[in-house]
Amino acid sequence: MFLGLLLLMDTVVLLAVCVFAFQSRREKEARATTFGWGAVIFHLILIPAMVWLPPLRVPIALLFLLYVFLLLACLIPGKSRPRGTMDHVVGDAKRFDERDIVFARIEGLKPGTEPYIQYYEAHPEKKTYDDKRRESGGFPVGPPGAIDAGYLPNTAMTEATFRMCGFIGDHALAKPEPDTPPYPLSPEKATSIIKHFALHLGADLVGVCRVNPLWVYSHKGEIHYGEWEEWGMEKPEPLPFAVVFATEMSHEHVRAAPHTPTLAESATQYCKGEYISTILAQWFAAMGYRAAAQHFLHYDLLPVPLAVDAGLGELGRLGYLISRKFGPRVRVFATTTDMPLVPDKPISIGADDFCRRCKKCATACPSGSIPKGEKGMYNGVKKWKLDEESCYTFWGKAGTDCAICMGICPFSRPDTPLHRLVRWFVARSPAARTLFPYVDNWIYGKKWKPATMPPWLAYPEGPGNATNETKVEQGRRGKTDGP
Repeated sequence: MFLGLLLLMDTVVLLAVCVFAFQSRREKEARATTFGWGAVIFHLILIPAMVWLPPLRVPIALLFLLYVFLLLACLIPGKSRPRGTMDHVVGDAKRFDERDIVFARIEGLKPGTEPYIQYYEAHPEKKTYDDKRRESGGFPVGPPGAIDAGYLPNTAMTEATFRMCGFIGDHALAKPEPDTPPYPLSPEKATSIIKHFALHLGADLVGVCRVNPLWVYSHKGEIHYGEWEEWGMEKPEPLPFAVVFATEMSHEHVRAAPHTPTLAESATQYCKGEYISTILAQWFAAMGYRAAAQHFLHYDLLPVPLAVDAGLGELGRLGYLISRKFGPRVRVFATTTDMPLVPDKPISIGADDFCRRCKKCATACPSGSIPKGEKGMYNGVKKWKLDEESCYTFWGKAGTDCAICMGICPFSRPDTPLHRLVRWFVARSPAARTLFPYVDNWIYGKKWKPATMPPWLAYPEGPGNATNETKVEQGRRGKTDGP
């Protein structure tokens, strides 16, 4: 009886680790695959050991009891309280000026122009970094694909996609025709329609929130279509509701970080988000309401706080949204409108507690831009604050938008039944949020290694393709030595 029970438990564990090993192999996770097959061999060896060596049955039984104890501990509920963005505001927070973001400064401000002079008179502390950054390669990421010696097939994907973005980017604002009265539709019905329409157009996650004015830029800073007369103007009062959505970035592409396949995928999702948000804005206008598409060529606001308030996820240590299905492996967009909608509520997926212990993104960050310590106070908000300038410097060196932090995050793993089960535990169990960060480090490792790409995305070996350890060290030197 005792032996039969032990054999049954070993069979259950053996099946579980077989599934894990096969899944890890499909995901091209070499370390996890090795761990999985090692566990398979170990539990196969236990079978004859239990049958032929009776003295080993007691320690093997204790091992299985440990498995059961850990499983039961992870089943004890203790879901963390969902928190919207205002739960993190603990001081005097002020609206952010779009002129201060690194893209607006380095891309838009041309030496000798009036906006350049005005801005650096008001912010002399930023001038040295910005001027050096311009001299080292400009915007957006230095010589495109520098880390892959400018491999043209992949960088051309990025250029082609961003070029398409430019065709529709200046159609963000939508308003009804004078003879189009607002269509009478209940907020519940309107919300259902617009969410399903967004999913139909290609969004992967959709939520609705009221627009908190705190997350709206105070002044216009990014100029994409020569509208310099608007630079520095106060942003208008926001439309009251936002349809916030996220598009998934391909897991395969992100596994290439910081190489060119990831940059090409970023461009693809930016274009996709622009397309969806613009069509949603036009739908609202056709329904008799005002709307504005919020995408990378027209942001009136900060999309990640809106995504948190719309129930799409939580803000992680790496400064990105940790979404409930894809982790940080998403791009976030919105369409604001004055059509009455039903807001969603914030959610908890356990990311805040998990990130506090994990630190994997901070350890792997080649520029040391992600903090490894506790949260700090920034503009009245308690959060982990990314050093955007050192991060942007590494972008310039690599010629891509890096994305190592996105790729190494445990929440970024594919949305398969196995990983969904782990996310379920993390969202509901304090024990899982304590235990799983260390288990993940043990099984998958802390170091980042770009995955091998399929032939159509493969970049050539050669100059610019140093080992990951070399690239990390170069990035860290760049943080202290400047661009």
